[in-house]
Amino acid sequence: MKIVEGDNLDKKSGIVLKILSIFESGLFLKILSVFITGLWIAGLILGNIYIVLLAIILLIALCAVLYIHRDNLQEIFQKDSSVVVEDERTQLINEKAATMTFGIFVAVIIYAGIILIALRDSYPQLLQAGCTLIIAAVFCFILYFTSRAYYNRKF
Repeated sequence: MKIVEGDNLDKKSGIVLKILSIFESGLFLKILSVFITGLWIAGLILGNIYIVLLAIILLIALCAVLYIHRDNLQEIFQKDSSVVVEDERTQLINEKAATMTFGIFVAVIIYAGIILIALRDSYPQLLQAGCTLIIAAVFCFILYFTSRAYYNRKF
């Protein structure tokens, strides 16, 4: 009888270890992020605010988990041997491409916003969209310069 209980306990602890390994491997985080994306899409397609709110709550929980494990993120997501480690040249190219993409995108947003605001006499319904684009571009600039100042002090 005691041997059966011990075997049962070993089986339960084995299951717990398998579940913990799924959490530690990053597979759970990947599955959860795909699920959250699916909730966003379903909520937007169905027009159901409760599904979108559930996605926001899960996203906040995911961000909290990622923040707690921020030191292990590279280890969690690059555990696979098929992942190629990037060198400094690749990182520099990615940074330059991202900076150029950001600049062009914000410039296009600003120009589109200015054009929509300029057309306010002919198309007054587009004024709000133009103002929204300008405000979004200003927010992007504030976010960019704030993060740049942060990383400038950090490094």
